[in-house]
Amino acid sequence: MIPILYASISEGTVPSHYGVGSLIDCISCKVTEERNGAYELTMEYAAEGLHASEIQPNCIIKAKPNYTDDPQLFRIYKVGKTINGRFTVNAQHISYDLSGKVITAGSAGSCVAACALLQTKAGNFTVDTDKSVTAPFSVSEPSSVRSWFGGKQGSLLDLYGGEWKYDNYHASLKQARGADRSVSIRYGKNLVDLSQELNIENLCTGIIPYYIDNQTKAKTVGAKVPTGLVLDVDKDLAVDFSQQVNPESATPIVTQLANLAAAYIANNNLTNVLNSISLSFVQLEGLSERVDLCDTCHIYFEALGISASVKCISTTWDVLEDRYIETTFGNAKTNIADTIANTQKEIEDRPSTSAMEQAVKRATEMITGNLGGYVLIHDSNGDGEPDEILIMDTADINTATKVWRWNSAGLGYSSTGYSGTYGLAMTADGEIVADFIKTGTLNADLIKAGTIEDAAGNSTIDMTNGAAILDQLKAKRSFELVDKNGVRRGYFQYIEALGEPHFAIVGVNSDILAEMFGTSHGGGLNIHNSQNKWVVEAYSQNDDEGALAVNNANGDSVCELYSTSSDYGVLRIFNSSGTDNIIESGKTGNIRCVSLTQTSSRKVKENIKPIEDAKKILKLDAVSFDYKDKALGTDKRGFIAEDVQKILPNLVTPETEEETASLDYIGMIPYLQAVLKEQEQRIKELEEKLKTKGD
Repeated sequence: MIPILYASISEGTVPSHYGVGSLIDCISCKVTEERNGAYELTMEYAAEGLHASEIQPNCIIKAKPNYTDDPQLFRIYKVGKTINGRFTVNAQHISYDLSGKVITAGSAGSCVAACALLQTKAGNFTVDTDKSVTAPFSVSEPSSVRSWFGGKQGSLLDLYGGEWKYDNYHASLKQARGADRSVSIRYGKNLVDLSQELNIENLCTGIIPYYIDNQTKAKTVGAKVPTGLVLDVDKDLAVDFSQQVNPESATPIVTQLANLAAAYIANNNLTNVLNSISLSFVQLEGLSERVDLCDTCHIYFEALGISASVKCISTTWDVLEDRYIETTFGNAKTNIADTIANTQKEIEDRPSTSAMEQAVKRATEMITGNLGGYVLIHDSNGDGEPDEILIMDTADINTATKVWRWNSAGLGYSSTGYSGTYGLAMTADGEIVADFIKTGTLNADLIKAGTIEDAAGNSTIDMTNGAAILDQLKAKRSFELVDKNGVRRGYFQYIEALGEPHFAIVGVNSDILAEMFGTSHGGGLNIHNSQNKWVVEAYSQNDDEGALAVNNANGDSVCELYSTSSDYGVLRIFNSSGTDNIIESGKTGNIRCVSLTQTSSRKVKENIKPIEDAKKILKLDAVSFDYKDKALGTDKRGFIAEDVQKILPNLVTPETEEETASLDYIGMIPYLQAVLKEQEQRIKELEEKLKTKGD
């Protein structure tokens, strides 16, 4: 099919329309899905093609992923640069949107209940299963819903096994996905290309668990836990479980180590040879001859001695041609742990050693592989006595580019020839120079460096300016802030007080400056003064669904701003005795206070002159009225703002799209005073006239 582009979609809905339009200038488009692994779309598109400028990250592409499934939605996460008139687009299956939905806590006792628990935080996605396995499942820390599908300890795959099936907004953990359709793949029939890889690096006879205390550096080594595999020579693996052990638990550390080692054995393939078969074959017209993801088929290739029943563990579908272009097979998994993709699991379980293992593997292959080379005992100064050993990629010094050179001054390697630059060297003065070093454990008294960075680039420490970016920073109970002179200026501390654990920011004199509480105190932040009194409180508790309080030096409230269970806000300002002098209620719009004054000094005024149009106020009609919202009041007295605006517009704030017209009642007082003054003068004059006539 031709892929379809959408600028945006509503979650839970698979659009049936053509959105932005069909991507008719698509050069190539393929969908790769792995068993319990990645599910992605990769597309190449013409830079000048139709809708090319509208293909942006976060847009949606709809494309068919295989023979049987309906077209699936893929969200674009990367658009590459234009090279040779084309660019590459990478998109993940819409189910990856579940990585942005967080579940904070919860537990379940079965696979069905665990899926239902994740469903509560899955929005418009559906998460279900046909598995009836019972085992305790627990979410102990905030994490994404999709992270609990598989790939980490305690996940659904880890506990219950199975195979995930994704159908747009529906994620289902199946007892088994795929079928044995009795499809045979053999040379001369439908086999195009085949390669097999057998790998025993994963084999292990026992796990030796250990724990290192982060503060004391004390090491606890547990007893060996056998994997059940027997080899002619034992091959044990030491595993560091320092991050998983809880030293404060009532369970002894050695018992925790034994349990963790057993779980590690269950979650990793340590006893079966890794067997991976990659092949290309012609998918025949009949449905009975197709092979979908997780299907079992039978491969025969006499030239390599291969005759096996294997399971399809990865497929790549050509969207434009509507056919599979690559299929990968491996041994059918038999235990729970094997349902987790081995490669991903190894990366997550042992990130600190994977790079080293790859480096050791490569170095071993190069050195033991006897790939050729030339060893020459060389006379460098022409005195007739050899003074150095050369190991080169050619027999001639003048043509060699890769050269190891060993003489009395040291040992060095150059990739630019005999007279080139030696970026790797051990010199006679005891120094080692290297452009790049791969190592497992590095023990040193002092390490001087510019920048320290992890292999994935998530965390860096710039030792030159002290700047650090750390993906995760864990502290035992406190995190100290120390100045450049080594003086402690404060620290973050985990403490237990007021009936529950919480965090505190502590000053240089061990004074608590601020506290952050959990749920039993409504969740809040309190800031202290030097007398350890709360001067600012932000919390949610009881009927006060959200509140901000400002206190005086004694910790007494002087101002409170909060929302109530009736969904309105209240502002309260107190006097020194704790009595609220001012109360403003968002429910009625009323302000209650003892007195209200306005700034009125001559010092802040100019253009002062008598009111000349005071009598205009006599043209106003006072009215009685009820508010349409009876909560605001009934049987009220006042004026209509629109009527006042016609006579005294300076007292009215006109109506806008957001606000109704309002009236400055206090501003009426000067008009009334001017009229009263004039009337008082006229009364006096009339009294004088009456008095004169009487005389």
